[in-house]
Amino acid sequence: MRHVCEASNITEARALLNEHKIDVLICDIEMPGGTGLELVDWIREQNILTGTIMVTCHPEFSYVQKAIRQGCYDYILKPIDYEEFSRTLHEMTRKMEYYEDHMNGNEPDGSISWGNLDYSMKSVSRTEGQLQELKQVSEKRNVEKEVKQYVKDHLADDLNISRIAEIMHFNPQYLARTFKAETDQGILEYITTERIEAAKKLLVETNIPVKEIAALVGYQDYAYFTRVFKKETGISPKQYRK
Repeated sequence: MRHVCEASNITEARALLNEHKIDVLICDIEMPGGTGLELVDWIREQNILTGTIMVTCHPEFSYVQKAIRQGCYDYILKPIDYEEFSRTLHEMTRKMEYYEDHMNGNEPDGSISWGNLDYSMKSVSRTEGQLQELKQVSEKRNVEKEVKQYVKDHLADDLNISRIAEIMHFNPQYLARTFKAETDQGILEYITTERIEAAKKLLVETNIPVKEIAALVGYQDYAYFTRVFKKETGISPKQYRK
């Protein structure tokens, strides 16, 4: 690798691809201004010869399937295993060099497809097998269950979508969107509901001071806790206890 370009969104990536001969694109699925899959669509429309490796926080099967069948060479999950990533990159570049050698020597090989750099049926089998493996991983992860369990175990912590996504190795936008689709409730809305329910239980079953209860369920600002509690229940915490 002689030169590395960086882009933080699709617009910058397109400009770099127009300006330079980019041999390898390492691209996230989620990015500002669109998705990595949309960028790959644009690359194919422009007939730009670039080998692509996608990276993402979560193996959403429909994305995996589209990425590989769209012509991406491989699909790497975050957190990235850099040994695996290195092997994938070297394998892809060797095949790209093989392709270029044949093209420069005017010896096109009918088995070569630049689209996904499949040079043999072995390569095709590998990507199809990978699709099935990633589908199984995706199906095993239950976003709703994982998020709810994490919130339940960390009510007193500073909970926000970015933090939960980081801990669980999800993309924040994907996590929020998937949880909403599965529960018809936003993550922040769910956190508030769980905190107030926990507070109600403590108010009824214990003699812990209300201010301490607020902290136990994640509200360091007592006045804010009181406002949220009243909004959710219609009465103040002290009235609820009585």
